[in-house]
Amino acid sequence: MNGCQTTKKTATIPQTDSSTVKPSTPVAAISAPDSVPVWAPRKGNYNPERTKKNDLLHTKLEVSFDWQKQYLNGIATLTFKPYFYPQNTLELDAKGFDIKSINLFDPASKSLNPLQFTYDKRIITIQLNKTYKRTENYQIQITYTAKPNELPAGGSEAITSDKGLYFINPLGTEPNKPQQIWTQGETEANSAWFPTIDSPNERTTQEMYITVDTAFTTLSNGTFVYSRTNRDGTKTDYWKQDKPHAPYLFMMAIGKFAVVNDEWKGMPVDYYVEPAYAPYAKDIFGRTPEMIEFFSTKLNYKFPWEKYAQVVVRDFVSGAMENTTAVTFMEAVQSDKRQLLDDHWDGIIAHELFHHWFGDLVTTESWANLPLNESFANYAEYLWAEYKYGKEQADYLGQIEVEQYFAESENKQEPLIRYRYLDKEDMFDSHSYAKGGRILHMLRKYVGDEAFFEALHQYLKKNEFTDVEIHNLRLAFEEVTGEDLNWFFNQWFMSAGHPDLAINHTYTNGKIQLDVKQLQDSTYTPIYKLPIKVVVWANGQKTLHDITITQASQAIELPAATKPDLVLFDAESQLLGKIYHPKSSQELAFQYYNGPTYLSRYQAIAGLTHVLEEAEEDSLVNKAQSMDNLAEKVAADALKDSFWGIRQLAIKSFEKSSGAQGEAIDNKIQEMALKDPRSYVRAEAMNALLNREKNYIDVFKQGLQDSSYTVLATSLFAYFNSGAPDAAQQVEKFKDYKNTDVMFTVAYFYAEAGDSAAYSWFVNKLTTTSSQVQAQLLQFFAPYLLRLDESKQTEGLKEIEKMATESQDFQVKLGAYQALGLFADREDVKEMRKRIRENEKDEKLKNIYNMIP
Repeated sequence: MNGCQTTKKTATIPQTDSSTVKPSTPVAAISAPDSVPVWAPRKGNYNPERTKKNDLLHTKLEVSFDWQKQYLNGIATLTFKPYFYPQNTLELDAKGFDIKSINLFDPASKSLNPLQFTYDKRIITIQLNKTYKRTENYQIQITYTAKPNELPAGGSEAITSDKGLYFINPLGTEPNKPQQIWTQGETEANSAWFPTIDSPNERTTQEMYITVDTAFTTLSNGTFVYSRTNRDGTKTDYWKQDKPHAPYLFMMAIGKFAVVNDEWKGMPVDYYVEPAYAPYAKDIFGRTPEMIEFFSTKLNYKFPWEKYAQVVVRDFVSGAMENTTAVTFMEAVQSDKRQLLDDHWDGIIAHELFHHWFGDLVTTESWANLPLNESFANYAEYLWAEYKYGKEQADYLGQIEVEQYFAESENKQEPLIRYRYLDKEDMFDSHSYAKGGRILHMLRKYVGDEAFFEALHQYLKKNEFTDVEIHNLRLAFEEVTGEDLNWFFNQWFMSAGHPDLAINHTYTNGKIQLDVKQLQDSTYTPIYKLPIKVVVWANGQKTLHDITITQASQAIELPAATKPDLVLFDAESQLLGKIYHPKSSQELAFQYYNGPTYLSRYQAIAGLTHVLEEAEEDSLVNKAQSMDNLAEKVAADALKDSFWGIRQLAIKSFEKSSGAQGEAIDNKIQEMALKDPRSYVRAEAMNALLNREKNYIDVFKQGLQDSSYTVLATSLFAYFNSGAPDAAQQVEKFKDYKNTDVMFTVAYFYAEAGDSAAYSWFVNKLTTTSSQVQAQLLQFFAPYLLRLDESKQTEGLKEIEKMATESQDFQVKLGAYQALGLFADREDVKEMRKRIRENEKDEKLKNIYNMIP
């Protein structure tokens, strides 16, 4: 599942500089003794893996649909045997069904014998015809109707709904939206459309008979066997998967898809997209065969399934889902060639593909162990970027992961493996994804590449087609390395928090004294064992030292013939921790020119940017000394850096001023705005030029012709904010663009201008775009309405209320309710919000409403 990642990871440079940002003060030092920090681990009840009583061996489903009522009519034939102990009852998960019959099925005679059962709309408890031993199989056949829309609403931030089965535009009444049916099973939502043991520690083979109108294409797990035409004009497609997997990985997708065929070593690799995007399917997904080959080789474990398909659906409730052999993606992935000029979707594609080893082949035994799925899928993004686009790009992505985790850690710090979660949906967070991926990177750096990938191979081979917990991973690494790694797994996987380090170094009498303090609150966070590499540059020589920090306060002596030019702690930039190591401008400059990694150069530029900002503030007192010359020189050189992320950051360092070089810097940034090979750098340069005293309106107008949507949107924003007399006419040229960067820029202009003629544009976009886009457009539509007359305002507010009550999307409903808050002084709006609160069925959303003033 890629619930936490719904956007590409290249548009924004993370801003933390570990050389200059001070560490957090330990909470214990500033809080009353009996107080608990806001981020402290929250302990719920213990959540073990589900007890295995009956083992589900095979699932055969025969399904058809009532589009009008949004029902699924199904027959499920399920094969079981007792797991170990004899059993005379069977419990199945089945949410909100109408049960028509439950029978014992005899496959030899095809006879059906009714069984007694009770049903509370969540669990079916079936009385078997006898007590079965673990050597005896039996089959149950259930005829039922699933009614997903009548279930209580639920979900999480990562997976916004848990209905399991979704009808999109079922009556065909929504313009510009295809009719589709699709499913989403994680965590335990597939039991909303078929009866099963809905637990990750269960595995079953499957058959799926899907009956639909002949105009539709179907997709499911496994291999397509045949399609049968029925007398009533429908067809039944038969899909079969012979290798077992967890019930949450079952899937269906039904729609009028274009299917673009590809292959890997003779295995089908297919891309299901809307027909308009068929010409671009291989531009989007075409590197998939190369990814399969790369991961198969890296893991020394051939892709384990019989096919690989990827389908894009409308209004998906997450970023993507790793259903075995048939991955589902959100519609934002559909892109044309121009959109792909800015960036690709390789990260999310690699993420879901890697799940086919880590998650689908070897599955977490319980949701408490979810990082065994998601941390690996997250790290796959790094591995693919490292292989395909180079280590600097991979480290850039890794840095974003670090920032995501640190942002979450301000309010939440939990063990990565959490048996005492409050809700299983809480596991889908930046701990399981971002932090977990970075921990795997540290483990790789500690044991070395050869041992790391050999351990992963052994983990997969020993546990293939089974469910696991974190200790299975530890044991694989211990077997390969011969080292007891409890210390690593206990502090990184089983404990909350991260190290918060203060570093200081001094030089006397041929020795460097390195003082390291661990400042994290040890009430909740361990004192870490940290194997770290330190690089010392002195007298033209570079010396690498391996040290290990084990104490809260530790002093380490390192030899150096002369005073060092630079001491670089964590030379490989691999530690998931906050590091405060103050350095002079000279040291930071040396680090930029000599640092071994992208991150060390990044930290140097970020640190020098602070120098430039301080110099800019000092200019209020003494303008002649407005810039630190060394810092400015390094930043100017960084404008020519080989890696685009450093160039982008260097432009930011000149955001407020061009320093002593003045016009030369401005000219360089202008050149970059028009000619830099990376679109995000061109966009950053356009943005920087907007803040100059000189008006660069002609440059912004040239940017309107840029091939990149990102540059176009930034240039359009800069153009109308620079006072261009024909701004409104230029905006009109781009109002029908589907690209969201451009669309939101147009929306911003309309909101600022308050032109009543733009009303129909807003309403059209709010009714024809995806839910994700609608939620963001509401942020512009509400301020826009503030500028209109009362009559038009009232009309618009009714549209917002309609979205709050009729949308199926959590974020759209919440955004609509919040948008109405801008008009909270109006009596009719007070009534609207009251109606919305009273009629909302999602308790989580209702609670949020009650907290909003």
